[in-house]
Amino acid sequence: MLIPYKHVITNPFTDTDMESTPAILLEQPNNRSTLFAIVEQDERTAWFYIYPSEESGKRYNMRSCWLRNLQPGPAHRDIDALAEGIAPMLEVTACNHPEGKEPLDASLLAVIWTPEDDGATLLYNNEIIAVIPGWSLYLEEPVAYAADCIAPSMDGLVLPMPELTADNALLSKTATSIAFWQQWSDEKQNPWKDIQEQLLSTYEACLGPVQQYFAIDNQQWPPMALARFEKNGIVYFITLGVSIRPMPWVEHLYHEQAADFRRMEIGLAVSTNDFSEDEIMQMATGISSLADLPWRSLSWLGEGHTIHSASVPAPFESFILSSALESGIELTMPAMYEDKINLYWASPITAEEREFAHREPNGGYTLLEKMIEQDITQVVKKRESIAL
Repeated sequence: MLIPYKHVITNPFTDTDMESTPAILLEQPNNRSTLFAIVEQDERTAWFYIYPSEESGKRYNMRSCWLRNLQPGPAHRDIDALAEGIAPMLEVTACNHPEGKEPLDASLLAVIWTPEDDGATLLYNNEIIAVIPGWSLYLEEPVAYAADCIAPSMDGLVLPMPELTADNALLSKTATSIAFWQQWSDEKQNPWKDIQEQLLSTYEACLGPVQQYFAIDNQQWPPMALARFEKNGIVYFITLGVSIRPMPWVEHLYHEQAADFRRMEIGLAVSTNDFSEDEIMQMATGISSLADLPWRSLSWLGEGHTIHSASVPAPFESFILSSALESGIELTMPAMYEDKINLYWASPITAEEREFAHREPNGGYTLLEKMIEQDITQVVKKRESIAL
């Protein structure tokens, strides 16, 4: 199904010959409309693209993957097409159909986005015909894989599809993505109720009965909430549902260790002796705004990351995230899709502290070490900026 949107897409192959103007066979945004999948076809060739939104385009580039030639392929790289500003055909030595194939039928196309929302697999009649992996978003020269490609082409940017065996990473990722979206496609049978109950029971076992429960998903998938607890003069807020989605970037950064870092929930603990109810709720609002940040911005959050927030009271102006600050409570998070859930406590910091953290790589870790030396815990209390 074509999904309308207002984003204006500029094709890198701008054709002035109206007879060669490509037809759009499929267009589909990812979950937060930060990226857009497009399949285009003219009388010569078909291509699969992932375009960034206008905002995402400030950081990320368009990615593309050749799909098939519809005419006999050229003997060498299609320099003439590139010179004319039209989509090139793949050279005959790099494709498995030297005489060309039949045009794609738009009704048989489907896009499967990764749960991270940063890459996609293209299916044709339920068979994989192209993969633009999520990790390629973060490369200066992204690669893609095409089922009909038999040798590297386009300076190695279009590659043959690896053999789709059970242990193949591309196949495994696609299978995982398909299963994930199928699981969440049923509004009545999706796993939210079980996830919600498991997380709430984990929190309540440590902090007592939930006092308040706020929906923070803005009526968008996935369901996310913020639960409030009170214990020993401390108000706790902890998110539920943020960990349903793995974060972008993490697979690219951590590879085999990604399962330990790609899922999170966020907590806030505030002393009722130090802040008013209005100040506490304002900080909680700041926490709720972080819940969707990695997918809205195609980024990630982790230990020592700082985020500016207008929701923290003076003299603070940002949050730093950490699971290392002393919490004084024993809260063991369950797994999510067999991955570790990291519970990051948000601690307000001053402008001077944030600037210190940004002076050097991994400066957030250094700031956290200094905070720990000053006996600053995850419980938010009024304080001055620490000596740096």
